Amino acid sequence: MRVRQHVNPLKSNFFDLAPEAVRVPPGLPLEVELGSAEAWFLMDRARHEPHAFYVGVEIRRELVDKANGDCARLGLGQVHNVFANISVDLPRLFRPRQVRRFFLNFPDPWFKTKQHKRRALSAPVVAQIAELLVPGGEFFVNTDIFAIALDAMTELELLAPGRFANLREPWRFLPAPVFAARSRRELACQDQGIKIWRLGYRRI
Repeated sequence: MRVRQHVNPLKSNFFDLAPEAVRVPPGLPLEVELGSAEAWFLMDRARHEPHAFYVGVEIRRELVDKANGDCARLGLGQVHNVFANISVDLPRLFRPRQVRRFFLNFPDPWFKTKQHKRRALSAPVVAQIAELLVPGGEFFVNTDIFAIALDAMTELELLAPGRFANLREPWRFLPAPVFAARSRRELACQDQGIKIWRLGYRRI
């Protein structure tokens, strides 16, 4: 199966996906990974902390289908992946103050200046994340690209004042992983000795 490595989320055909709201089992805290790819990270989270519900949001349908098949085969019924565009679909998927944690792991870098508008963490997405997090909820970003880490920090600390507090201190990265779960990209970076920039924030 050939999977596209990069998908432009601003293409017009990705603005009309209109996914249905995610049904979360009563009593379970909700964690969401934005751009979940094969959902390795969420499946790992479910193994380490089974008493929660995990949702992956991914714009490549073939990866969503594969991830859901893998979760069913492995008996990880508390992990569900949806075909959706995080640029516009988050309010359709989740209710305000419903999500305990958001994760953004190794988003596409879109290096060219003219492509920066395609990056995952825009001001509108940050505002939606803030609205959907429970008070005190958390948002974590991992990337091996320093420019992406700095852009994310700028969005969360400078351009969204009063919404998030750095879990360490202002303008500081996390020194180590907070959770045991790993995405495919993180495992590859660790194997190759590539530095990972880690950000953690709490919803004020």
